[in-house]
Amino acid sequence: MSKIGFYYRILADTFTRFEGVFSQAPRQRADTHFEARIPFFRCTCFTAPTERIKSFINALEDGDLEILRHLKNLLIAFLFNLLCVPVQGVTLEFAFQLGEKQPPRLDKLLPDVARQMAFSNDSTKLVAKGMGGTVVEWNLQSRQKREISHIHAQRWFAYAIGTNQLLVRDTDDNINILSLESGNELLLTKGQYESGSLSTDATLAVLSKGDNEVEIWQLAKQGPKTVKSDGSAHTLTVLQTSFPVRNGLTLSDDGQFIAVAEGTYRDGEGHRTAIEIWDTTDEHPIKIFNTSEILGVWNVLFSPDAMMLAVDTQKNAQSGIRIWEIATGRPLLTKSGFEAYWTRALAFSSTSDYLASGDEAGDLRVWDISEGESVIWETHPTGIQALAFSPNGEYLAVALWDATIQILHWRNQ
Repeated sequence: MSKIGFYYRILADTFTRFEGVFSQAPRQRADTHFEARIPFFRCTCFTAPTERIKSFINALEDGDLEILRHLKNLLIAFLFNLLCVPVQGVTLEFAFQLGEKQPPRLDKLLPDVARQMAFSNDSTKLVAKGMGGTVVEWNLQSRQKREISHIHAQRWFAYAIGTNQLLVRDTDDNINILSLESGNELLLTKGQYESGSLSTDATLAVLSKGDNEVEIWQLAKQGPKTVKSDGSAHTLTVLQTSFPVRNGLTLSDDGQFIAVAEGTYRDGEGHRTAIEIWDTTDEHPIKIFNTSEILGVWNVLFSPDAMMLAVDTQKNAQSGIRIWEIATGRPLLTKSGFEAYWTRALAFSSTSDYLASGDEAGDLRVWDISEGESVIWETHPTGIQALAFSPNGEYLAVALWDATIQILHWRNQ
């Protein structure tokens, strides 16, 4: 082998080693299961294909010096890639698993599949409501769980991260506020409420029975260990919606905004859906989003900074997601045509920069909201029912149809 060919061989081997890092492209899909490590760097780097380099080696070994001009270009490209500093990148790595794996069912989800999840404020615990109604609290350090009191939640629960309290509807249709630390309960009201939400400091609650009304409740300021029960709650006002509150509602963490996913279905007419947003001090919605899609069946949620609203969508048996800017109503992210019928899970990162989505096909995507593209795409072997980011920005929890919760390390470089 000539001396040029020898050094070219070293260059080719080096390219081979770095190829996996530098040739990743947005929207690339991870073939591995939980251990996908996919960095995406926001810089204009281009990696010369390894095959092209190797194709020159034989020519060099034969003494074809005409190839030197190509070598110069490739060296420049290589050094550019090597020295290019990543501006920003995100990665997911498997950390550990909560729960024992069970054979998933397609006709009906297992009772232990987490329908909703929320991390505690210090990110050391994970609260989850199973499809069967049981509410449990996982200790991330010991990886053990405890069942929360005797609560058997019907369909939904809401978690106040600032006070470590739950708002739940139990099997007797009692709407309770429960302190996770002390176990104390407050009976807020009673009724067949189909959805509810709670502010971070647990001073405001919103409830709906699935009709055209949303009740806003004022609560006395609660401590993490106690809930006040005497004259501490009353109805502030009742909002009138355009359609029945069929799909759900949510309250922003700061208690300023309410978002309601409304809809009707009639034979011959199909689905009619809309998203209405209120300021809690106004009687009329400040924004109405009405598209040709089915909106917010599984998710309607504000970003942690209360500047954006995300919902799942569905049209022609294909799911998608939408994000709007609340102040202007401007669409920030619109994606559709997913293979799955429903996108069942959405979660904002703690910094409000990213949105994670999970669907029935097991596809977990992380979307860079400012760029409007997915930066991570993993496929799990079964459907995804719920997602949650930890407040400290360290974890993403993924609830699967096999009744496990996969805890992934989330790194934003």
